[in-house]
Amino acid sequence: MIVEALIRGLPIILNDYIPGQEKGNVPYVVGNGAGVFTRSPKETAQIVEIVAGWFSTNSDELKKMSENSLKLAQPEAVFDIVRDIHDLAGQRGPLADVPYVLTSSFTNLI
Repeated sequence: MIVEALIRGLPIILNDYIPGQEKGNVPYVVGNGAGVFTRSPKETAQIVEIVAGWFSTNSDELKKMSENSLKLAQPEAVFDIVRDIHDLAGQRGPLADVPYVLTSSFTNLI
């Protein structure tokens, strides 16, 4: 959901991550000012207060986090991935001999 929030310019509240594949998300989001992270219930209560402040006295912080989210967003990434997969399929493996017309179903989206 991080990518979706970034594309929409929404601040992110992270409360956990999957070790390994998601570990880098926390410093990326927090370090770029696009969200906050907490694991403990006590810190979560503090986050609730921060979020409440976004909608009352501290709307500047909400606006800044929203702007930071939009700076990190890469909405065209999915199309880059499709292009890369298509190129790789053409270079090796069983799809290397498949006619382009059969592997280019996403071309009209690119």
